[in-house]
Amino acid sequence: MKRLLAVLMGAAIVCAVAYLVSLNEAHVDFHYAPARHFAQVHIVTLLVFAFIAGVLLVLLAVVLQAGRRSVATWGQTRRDRRSDRLDQWEEHGHQLVWQGEHQRGRTLLHRAWRRRPTSPQAVIALAESYRDTGETQRALQLLLGAMTQHHTNPDLLFALADTHRAAGDRVAELTTLERLLALHPRAVRVLRTLRDAYVDVGRWQDAVRLQEIVVAEVRDVQGAPLERQQLTWLRYQAAVAMPDVEARIRSLEALADGRAVPVPVSTSLGDALLAAGRGDEASMLWERALRTTPRTVLVERLAGMATEPRHRDRLRTLLGKLRPDQVHADHVRLLQAQLYLADGNATDAARILNGLQSSLDHPLLHRLWAEVHRRRGELDQAVAAYAQVSDAPCAYRCTRCERIVRGWTAHCPQCKSWDSYRSTVEIELPRSS
Repeated sequence: MKRLLAVLMGAAIVCAVAYLVSLNEAHVDFHYAPARHFAQVHIVTLLVFAFIAGVLLVLLAVVLQAGRRSVATWGQTRRDRRSDRLDQWEEHGHQLVWQGEHQRGRTLLHRAWRRRPTSPQAVIALAESYRDTGETQRALQLLLGAMTQHHTNPDLLFALADTHRAAGDRVAELTTLERLLALHPRAVRVLRTLRDAYVDVGRWQDAVRLQEIVVAEVRDVQGAPLERQQLTWLRYQAAVAMPDVEARIRSLEALADGRAVPVPVSTSLGDALLAAGRGDEASMLWERALRTTPRTVLVERLAGMATEPRHRDRLRTLLGKLRPDQVHADHVRLLQAQLYLADGNATDAARILNGLQSSLDHPLLHRLWAEVHRRRGELDQAVAAYAQVSDAPCAYRCTRCERIVRGWTAHCPQCKSWDSYRSTVEIELPRSS
C-alpha cells in the first residue's frame, strides 16, 4: 500500500512538472552573484532546483534533529546505567555494613561517593558505619568534608548532629541542629530533635519554645493531644528549674489552674510553697491532691512536714478515708504503721501490721517489724527482721524502663518518660491497660 502511494505521488509530481514546462517556455538569466550568472536557464529548471534544494534542507534538518535526539538518548542511557550501578554499590555496601562486613561495605560506599559526589547518601551511610564501630572522629572527617559541597543538605546535617552527639560534643550537636532549624524553621522532625537535645542539656525554656511550634504544626487528631501533654510537662520542668522561688510558684500555679492537676505539679508546687515558708498552703495542697489522686509521694511529703502527733493523726485519718477501689490497702497499712512508729506507738503499729490481708515480702515490712520488736525489747526477733531488710526499703521505680532511684522524680532521664516513677510501696492501684 505504501509503495503504491509512493508511485502515485511520483507520477503526480512528474505530471505537475510536465504541466509547468508546457506552460512556461521562457528562459531567464539566473544570477547567483553580482557578476556571475547562468544565461538562458529554463524557468521550470529553476523551480525544480529550488524544490529539490528545499527538500534537501528539510531532510538535513530532520537528520540533524534525529541525530541530536539519538545522541541525547544514548547519553541519558549511559548516565542511567551509571546511576543504577552506583545505586547498587550504595545498597550492597549498606547491606554489607549491616552484616558486619565493614571493610567490603566501606570500600563500595567509598567508591560510590567518589563517583557521585553530588549525592551525599553514600557518605552518610559510610559515616554511620564508622560511628557504629566507635570511630567517631573518622565519621566526623567524612561528614565535615562532605559539608563543603552540601552545606544545606538536611540529611547530612542530621547525620553530623548524630555524630557530634556520639562523640560527646553536645555544643556542636546543638549548633548543627540550630543551623538546620534556621534552614527549615517549620520542619517538625527538626523541631522535635532539637527539642529533645535541649531537654538532654536542661535548656527547658528553649525546649518549651520549640514544643509550642510543634503543637501549632501538628494536625494529626491522635498526635495533637500527646504533643500538648508534652508541652505541659516541658513547662512544668521549666518552672521547677527556675531559681527564684516566687517565680517558680507562679509558673506552677498556672499549670495547676484546672480540674485534673498532675501529681508532679502538685508535688513540686507544694515543695515551692514549703521553701517559701508557706507550709500550711503546701499541706492543704497535698491533702487535696491525695484525696483526688492517691500517691505515696504525697503521703511522704505530708509525713515529712508532720512535726507533731496530731499532724500524723490527721494523715492517718486521711489515709483511712481513701476509696478502697483506688488504693492498695496493705500498702496504706504499711504507711499507717510507719506513722504510728514515728509517734513511738509500737502497739498500734503491730496491730496494723498484723491486720495485713496479703502475704507481703517487702523490705519496709521487715524494717517496721524490726523496729516494733526493738521497742518491745525482743532483740532476737529484731535482729532476725533487720537481717531481711535491704539497703533501700523505700525506693522509686520507673514503670517504663524499670530504673530505680532513691527519691521521687517527675522525669526519667533514661527513657525520657514523664510521671512514670512509682514507689515500691505505692498506694495507687496500677491502672488496667
